[in-house]
Amino acid sequence: MQKGRVLTALRRHDPIVTLTTDFGLRDPFVASMKAVILSIERRARLVDLSHELPPHRVLPAALFLREACPWFPAGTIHVAVVDPGVGGPRRPLVAKAGGQLYVGPDNGIFSLVFQRALFEGAWQISDPKYLLPKISRTFHGRDLFAPAAAHLARGLPPNVFGPEIVDPTTLEIPGPTVCPDRLAGEVLWVDRFGNCATNLEEDQVSRWAAGEPFTIRAASRKIRGMSESYASVPVGGLLAIFNSSGVLEIACNRASAHEALGLKEGDPVVLERIRNPRSKGKS
Repeated sequence: MQKGRVLTALRRHDPIVTLTTDFGLRDPFVASMKAVILSIERRARLVDLSHELPPHRVLPAALFLREACPWFPAGTIHVAVVDPGVGGPRRPLVAKAGGQLYVGPDNGIFSLVFQRALFEGAWQISDPKYLLPKISRTFHGRDLFAPAAAHLARGLPPNVFGPEIVDPTTLEIPGPTVCPDRLAGEVLWVDRFGNCATNLEEDQVSRWAAGEPFTIRAASRKIRGMSESYASVPVGGLLAIFNSSGVLEIACNRASAHEALGLKEGDPVVLERIRNPRSKGKS
């Protein structure tokens, strides 16, 4: 109990607020959000996760948050703004999942986090007491989400901001196609190294393969089996590996698979069993 009280006190006095957007850093958008948060709760510890997410694209942002947010301590407040529907009918929300708080548009940006963490509830941000006095048509990150996050950092519970949202928007990751002799997935994310992460999870691949050898076809190239490290192939060599997120990744050792193969998001990656030629023709 004593340790729990100490941790609670630390969170109250040094609240962590993360920021994730598609704003970039050349414009005043991120700085304005930080200024609003610190004007309300100057003890907040602001952590930039990324401001270089693809503009207007919610799924890459949801994938990013799914991988980054769970590593933060309980009580962290995550603000994410990739909001192509700003000013439209989409709801602004605050949510709680896995002991952490999430602030942003209800457009599915947090839905992949909610699928993995224990979802504890969501509420619409509507009480004007916790917003800026004037709400712009184009910058809810500054006018709604930043002040809401700051009030959470001051210790307000998430259910004071407005009515409960019982049907938060969800995104669905495209699932692979499973056949006896092939497992077909696709590229979901290309990182800055040109590694191409797919929707093929390690457990799923292992169950499908059942210990049998297989090849991986990406673009016009075939890769035989999985590698244990990038250094398993020569410099510039192509490989397939299960990455730190537990999904199959097409990569090149010290080079870009994206550039070498022309792979991009949505392109197919297909696993095919290697059959013993001597077994052909047997009844």
